Amino acid sequence: MAIPMALLPEGTRVKVRRGEVPQEPALIGRTGIVTGASEYRDQALGVVLDGESVQRFFMPAELEVVTELPAAPERELAKRRPALP
Repeated sequence: MAIPMALLPEGTRVKVRRGEVPQEPALIGRTGIVTGASEYRDQALGVVLDGESVQRFFMPAELEVVTELPAAPERELAKRRPALP
């Protein structure tokens, strides 16, 4: 059983790219910041685009990372621990 988790942490700078689902053509190529990332909605990320104040939702495949934030220290420690049998 897998535990769903947000693919990009809040605060990550992203650029909108063309995805599988049709979207507004004017949004492609615009940049913004991830403001809504939750393990309960791992199929959608909330992004506030530059120059806007409204949060829009995108699928992870529609976003390209421009500036990635470092992972939380707890996550790095968890990666170093051996897996349970």
